[in-house]
Amino acid sequence: MTFLRTLLILMLFYYGFKLIVKFLLPFFAQRWVKKAQDNYNKQQGFVDPEEAKQREGEVKFTQSNSQTSNNNSKDELGDYIDFEEIKEDK
Repeated sequence: MTFLRTLLILMLFYYGFKLIVKFLLPFFAQRWVKKAQDNYNKQQGFVDPEEAKQREGEVKFTQSNSQTSNNNSKDELGDYIDFEEIKEDK
């Protein structure tokens, strides 16, 4: 009788473990992969396309200070060099 009881307990444990692994392991693996993807995208600076979409017809205005943008753009242009053509006599 104890042998049958032990065998029944082992079978219940085996099939219970099998069901738990079948349903819970994919759930946790999917969460782990999603978290890894989010971390990678955050580090690389990617933007989720769903978050980036604007509603149709929505207009977004950004205002910048024109004086600071003009000063910065002049500084970024670099030095002006005037080239002259040299005529060679043949």
